[in-house]
Parts: sequence; C-alpha cells; structure tokens
Amino acid sequence: MAQLLLVVVAACLVGAASASRFSVTDDAFSTGKDHAKLKVLSDGHLGSIASVIYTHGGSVEDLLLPRADGKIKRVIWSHDRNATAVEENADWRGRMLIPYGNRIGGAQYAFNGTTYHLPINDVPGLNNSLHGLLWNRTMEVVKTSASDTAASVTLQYSFDGSDPGYPFALNVQITYTLDVHGFSFAVTATNLNKEGWPLPFYNGWHPYFLCEDPSEVVVTLDHCTDWLYVKTATGPQYPAPRYSNMVPTGQTTPFSRFNGSESIGGNASVPTYFDVEAKAAAGCSGNYTTTMLDPVSGDVLRMSATGFPFLQVWTGAKSAFGVNAVVLEPLSAMSDGFNNHDSLHIINPGQVFTDVVHVSLA
Repeated sequence: MAQLLLVVVAACLVGAASASRFSVTDDAFSTGKDHAKLKVLSDGHLGSIASVIYTHGGSVEDLLLPRADGKIKRVIWSHDRNATAVEENADWRGRMLIPYGNRIGGAQYAFNGTTYHLPINDVPGLNNSLHGLLWNRTMEVVKTSASDTAASVTLQYSFDGSDPGYPFALNVQITYTLDVHGFSFAVTATNLNKEGWPLPFYNGWHPYFLCEDPSEVVVTLDHCTDWLYVKTATGPQYPAPRYSNMVPTGQTTPFSRFNGSESIGGNASVPTYFDVEAKAAAGCSGNYTTTMLDPVSGDVLRMSATGFPFLQVWTGAKSAFGVNAVVLEPLSAMSDGFNNHDSLHIINPGQVFTDVVHVSLA
C-alpha cells in the first residue's frame, strides 16, 4: 500500500511539473438561437486572458492584462457572453476588419476595369460599406500551442471568390499570442489566385479600450513622425453627430490634436466628440505606438502597430452605447482604400502581406 501511495504521489508531481504556465482552452456561450465558440489564451501565473471568437471572424472578445501593480485589468469592452449581441454586431466590438477596414465610399469600387458593389451597412444616411466581410464568417482553427513562455492560436479563412463584391481568392491567417509582454496578433494575407490576377487588400481592428472617464483620457500618437488629418466631406446634409460622409477627400492637413498635451475633453457624461483619421507622415520603420493614459486609474495602454500607418480615433462610445471607452482603430491603408489607393496593398498571386498589433499595459 505504501509503495502504491508513493507511485501515485510521484505521478501527481510529474503531472504538476509538466503543466505549462500558459494554456489554450475552449469556451462557448449561447443566447437563444445564437451561439459563439471561442479559444481562450491564459497565463496561469499572472492571470492574463485573451479570448477570440472563431465563429465570428476571429473577433477579440476579451482581454485582461496585468497593470503596473500586478493587478489584472479588463482592457477591452466585451459582449459579456451575450451571443445575440455578437451575432447582431451593432458596434463592431473587437472585430477584425478584413479585407477592408473603415469605409468604402458608396459601397463600390473599381479594380482592373471592373466595378464591384459591397454591402451597404453604414449608419442611415450614409451609403457606405463598413469594416469588411470577415466579421460573421467561421474561421478554421489551424493550430494551437502553449508553453511556459506563451500561448497562441492560429485561425484561417479563405475567401473563395464567391463574394460578388470581392471575387478574389484570398487566404487570411491570424495568429493570436499571449505572453508575459502582453497580447498580440499577426495577420497574414495570401493571394491564392491560380490565373495570375492580383487582389486589393487592407485591414484593421476595432477595439473599444476601456477607461474610467473618457473625457480625462490622453491619447498620444507616436512621436516618431508628424501626423496628418485625413479630411472628409462635411455638411448639414450628413447625419449627426459627424455631419460628414466619412469618406476621405484625398486632402490632408497637419494634425497635432493627439500629441499628448491635452485630454479628450468635455465631461464624464459627454466627452468631446471625435471621429477622425490620422495618417503618419513618415515611415518610422513601419511601427507606430499609440498610448492611452487613463489618469483616473493611472493606467497607460500601449498599442504598437507594425504595418498600420493610419489610426481612426473615435470617442463616441459613451454617447452611443453608455460605455466608458475610446476606440483606437489601426488601419493598414487609408479609409476608402479600394478607391483612393493610399497605402492599399495590391497582392499578386503567391505573394504574402503581414502586419502585427501588440497591446500591453505600462
């Protein structure tokens, strides 16, 4: 009996010793007829968590990261396990914006001499196409890994050319990683066309970064470069509160509003409204770091985006949805990139395009 007990104890010790610090697990939640399935990346030591909904375009559902004092903080606005909210997608919470981000003006574009029409899904009064086609597609889980240094999952989706507005053979892989330095994802886009045809592509991400009081938040664009304001058509004929069609005119002007010198402004109930796109004036080796200081909590969020020279800043989450958050939306090309071609990626058959976003708390 004593020998058997020793064997059992030894086996338990071996199992405990072999357990990795990081893990990848499955999760799911349902609301009525709606369902969401997720992969969850976890750090068993710090308590960090990143969850991704692979049944809905690889949306980042939840992100908990350690603060400077070691305590865990929820970083982004989640759906609170409401599958119907995930399915309805009223606010693009955490969505991956692929194969285009932000807007395509008039929901149409021309490429290689052919005009294509995309779904119209902007706010009433604006006939634009918003944020791509991946958001409600089920992605294939290609690979998961977990060790003492990191956890990761790779998801994949292939556009097969059957989308009328985007009839291109595009394969997208997204690898999400959680490690001691924070959370990151890398997007890889590959043209699978076998007849030699190129395709247009750009991407983005739509996180709502939580804060205590949006009016007090200080957003700082990377000081490695000057920034330009991307102008859009404006006028009373467009719906409030933007009074704009939100489609770039092609003009830019010097922009210094988010240089770290002042807060968003307004008050806790009604923060100053911004929905602006900024363009990096210089390359900065392709990497741009935006910081978001929450002076109420003392937290500093850092988002480093490699291959994303554009950033959309939206402060309307409080007025629109009652949530204390600021949207910092990295874009790899200018909004309406299929039409204005500013930084648009033309991917030839067999070519691969990759960009990366990393988020941490300082």
